[in-house]
Amino acid sequence: LKRLVDTGLVTQERQATTLICRANYPGMNALIGYLADECCADAACAPAAGKALA
Repeated sequence: LKRLVDTGLVTQERQATTLICRANYPGMNALIGYLADECCADAACAPAAGKALA
């Protein structure tokens, strides 16, 4: 979890003794876009079935 927070893919918010973790969907989408562009540049990637709800 610490690595996800460090990379900005997850945010944490402390409320009293509770630590709330939230996914950073725009950051994840940007990472997936980058990986698809750079890692699948020579391969035909299947089209996305649809956008995930955020």
